[in-house]
Amino acid sequence: MQSSQRYVLSPAARWSFQGRDLRLHTDSMLLVRNCPDSVKAWVEAISSNANGLPAPTDSDSVDIVGHLIRLGFAVEAFDRSWQDSAWVNQVEYFAALGLDAGSAQRRLQSMPVTVLGVGGIGAAVLSELVGAGVSSLTLVDQDEVALRNLNRQYLYRRCDIGRPKVDVARDWVLDRIPEADVRTAIASITSPIDLRPWVHPEGYLVVAADTPGDLPQICAQVCRDVSATMILGGCGLKVGASGPVVTPPHLDSFVASRQAAQSIAMTAAAPMTASFGPANTIVGATMGRDLVLSIAGVEAGVDERRIDLV
Repeated sequence: MQSSQRYVLSPAARWSFQGRDLRLHTDSMLLVRNCPDSVKAWVEAISSNANGLPAPTDSDSVDIVGHLIRLGFAVEAFDRSWQDSAWVNQVEYFAALGLDAGSAQRRLQSMPVTVLGVGGIGAAVLSELVGAGVSSLTLVDQDEVALRNLNRQYLYRRCDIGRPKVDVARDWVLDRIPEADVRTAIASITSPIDLRPWVHPEGYLVVAADTPGDLPQICAQVCRDVSATMILGGCGLKVGASGPVVTPPHLDSFVASRQAAQSIAMTAAAPMTASFGPANTIVGATMGRDLVLSIAGVEAGVDERRIDLV
């Protein structure tokens, strides 16, 4: 603990006193029996002081307060300037995770993200990104909205049938974040040359299209060239997959693993035409969560996440 650091009660924590005992709740519960009055006073104070207070240093308090901080019941005071924004609750969530919450939210607002494919999975990922405040977006898809899309692609309505998906998706984004910077491309991606103009250096790429069969390798090559990070996912019949979030240092090993898997399978399977809306939403939401947390500063896992869909 630094004596100059100021702490507030975690936005995820609740507390109560019962006699001389202090109870704190988050996902778990902590009971402090015969809690010193100085600790009680500090907990009560940091629960209502947005600017936070230094940790007490008296001998009765220092060990208990140290545990409260290490266990996440008390967190560093965080940026409250988001109080009148759509993301106030998310900033509190980041603070409860132990992040520099204001900086995390600013990274989300400024990070350029390309969504390749705004269909069943891509539209779900896009919803999570926009909800999280991502405001610099490039949307790439060659398709128009069709009637058969409406069972799972919830951005689109019957009145949108026949319009390019990227145009409808852009309007959907701007309706929620009017100041967002949204680029669109009606394009088919079959080579790195096709994709490179749409991926920002040091940005993120969401791979939510399923053709051609070597699309993940194409995307990895472009991300390697521009030092971007990528995430991909997909739906099967009963099992889906999300991730991994592949950062530039891991792109070569990712490509090698994909090539090895394809050599074992001999040929890439054609995409499944059957679809179930909730399955796409589950995979897209999982990808969106992993992507948002990665941008916010939570270290991503290196393994694909398998998801039971049925």
